[in-house]
Amino acid sequence: MTLRGRIVIGTAAGLLAIFTLAVLALLAITQTTRGRAQVRDLVVAALKERVHGKLYVGHITEGFFTGVTIDSLEIRDPDDSLFVSTGRVSIKYDLRDLFDRRILLHDVHAEHPVVYIRQHENGNWNFREVFPETKQTKFERPSASPFIVIDSALIHNATFILTLPWHPAPWLKHAALDSAIRYELTRKDLEIRKTRDGFARTWRWTNADVTVPFARLSHPDTVGMLFRFTHLKVTEADPPFRFANSNGVVRQLGDSIWLDIPHLDLPASTGRASGKIVWGSDLPIRYNVHVHADSASLNDVAWIYPTLPRTGVGTTELDIRTQPRHPHLTDFALTDMDVHSTRSHLRGNMTFTTGEDTLIVTDVQLTASPVNFDLLRTLNGKAFPYNWQGDITGTVHASGGNLARFKVDDSHLRFADTNVPGAYTELSGKGELNIFSPAFTAFNEFAVNVSTLDLRTLQYLNKEFPRLNGTVSGNAVLDSVWLDVRFHDADMTHQDGDGPVSQVSGKGRVTWGEKYLTYDLDLQAHPLSFTTLRKSYPGVPLRDSLSGPIRVVGESPALRVTTSLSGDGGTLSYDGTVDADPPTYGAHGIGTISNANLRSLLGNESLPSTSLNGTYALDVTGDSVANLTGTGAASLLESRIGTTAMRPSLARVHFGNGLVTVDTMTIATADATAHASGTVAAT
Repeated sequence: MTLRGRIVIGTAAGLLAIFTLAVLALLAITQTTRGRAQVRDLVVAALKERVHGKLYVGHITEGFFTGVTIDSLEIRDPDDSLFVSTGRVSIKYDLRDLFDRRILLHDVHAEHPVVYIRQHENGNWNFREVFPETKQTKFERPSASPFIVIDSALIHNATFILTLPWHPAPWLKHAALDSAIRYELTRKDLEIRKTRDGFARTWRWTNADVTVPFARLSHPDTVGMLFRFTHLKVTEADPPFRFANSNGVVRQLGDSIWLDIPHLDLPASTGRASGKIVWGSDLPIRYNVHVHADSASLNDVAWIYPTLPRTGVGTTELDIRTQPRHPHLTDFALTDMDVHSTRSHLRGNMTFTTGEDTLIVTDVQLTASPVNFDLLRTLNGKAFPYNWQGDITGTVHASGGNLARFKVDDSHLRFADTNVPGAYTELSGKGELNIFSPAFTAFNEFAVNVSTLDLRTLQYLNKEFPRLNGTVSGNAVLDSVWLDVRFHDADMTHQDGDGPVSQVSGKGRVTWGEKYLTYDLDLQAHPLSFTTLRKSYPGVPLRDSLSGPIRVVGESPALRVTTSLSGDGGTLSYDGTVDADPPTYGAHGIGTISNANLRSLLGNESLPSTSLNGTYALDVTGDSVANLTGTGAASLLESRIGTTAMRPSLARVHFGNGLVTVDTMTIATADATAHASGTVAAT
């Protein structure tokens, strides 16, 4: 062999030996526990130069040629607050991509990672403190974004936490400001706490499992990040949602996130969502998200208001939008709503607004078909003072507002009372309501037009309600709470069967007490039919229809009544008390009569025609003439009975045991005067 040949062979052998030693050294470093520990120390030392804070990298297993597995990782910011931590993480990659200065990761598996993003009061972000941006000089060309892509990842039991500065409403001052802060710090539905430099609000997403087929964290030709995910399961704390089996795409650009989620599941709801979420600019998080609910369970959205029902399903379009001029307010606009719950069926549109101390409801266009009182009791959060039962059908159009000043533009409702089969009420109304507590609904210049109101409904609810039969119709303007309602501009008609109708107008107040109703009424009868009233109160002797003012004050056992009524049968006045509380009734007062025709007043054609004038006094109780007890007195002035002219006369009687005892009676005519006393049977 020539010298040249021996040199070539020797050189090749030397190079092979060097390469073999290099490979053995690399294998010793990357495939042994000690070697990987040394590499780990080198990597950590290099990374610590880039990380401003604390970095911990756990044990590394597997070689470095195709991937690594790290048993734990933790990064803390300069204040020693958590930024990122994970359990076991395994990553696959191709060394050729690394040599091309590309980070392309495959089959990433991460166990219970935690990512905590925090913005401080001064606007700085914790991740910028951990990884500060490199300042470029004016002579340096901006560098392109690195290539960092994950083509498949599986994440289990992840937690993402976001904390942003929180400020109370700027218009609050002094005591109102202190009160608002105390309220917010003690709320259970929001996580707001005091920090060393102000206040902060925190959002949490926990128990997340997700498959990520593709994720772009950075790309030299594209701005922002993109995540494509499937089989997402996560619990959101604010607002409280539990997502499951969801898939879609999330894109991030600066302080904005775009969502496109064609399939979205909650525990008992399914639908799709798209939209945008924005933060930054020293403002709260802003939403513009549209959700189509193919099937929505009320239990999944009952967090919107404490007394919303938790049973029932429906379909709807939901738009979640932050108000541009009031970024602390978020609208939840429901359109094409079709909901079944608590024996009720509700269709239409409405918008809930959260962020204030009380719920705001606007743009209401609802059709009840029907709404059962079970739903109203649920919304009230407790039973009503009276046991309403039945179904309400009809429509409500309301511009709405704060529940304490809720504006109803138009409503037409029909109530079918199941307490009293066959009884129903039809009415329409518009005006302002306070429905913050539905059991104590209050009216504010609320105009009501009643087509018909069956009085049996009110009598069933309150046993002390007057036993007045029939129905009422008409209109009035209502104020105050419905249990102590004031009304004015009333014009009401009472009808009982085919009897003559009564019509009254005026104003007043009716208060529902524990036992009795209390009245303060200033009415005008035109007319009041005693023929019809006799159907409800057989003890009333009058039959005529009379018109005039009626003043009623007090509770039903002792109503102070002042009235002067006129009709074809003359004029009657009364000033005293009336006991209208069944089963017995009473009258204790004085009055006058003028040109009274008993034939007309008593509806008895067998009586002579009269024209009586005088005064009377009553102190009697009983439910009919036959069982009256008490006394009565009458003083007759110049009058006429038939063709007989009467001069001043006097009578005093008392009633008892079915008898009328005449204590004193003086009857004087133009020709004679007679005195009498005795007892006769009352009929």
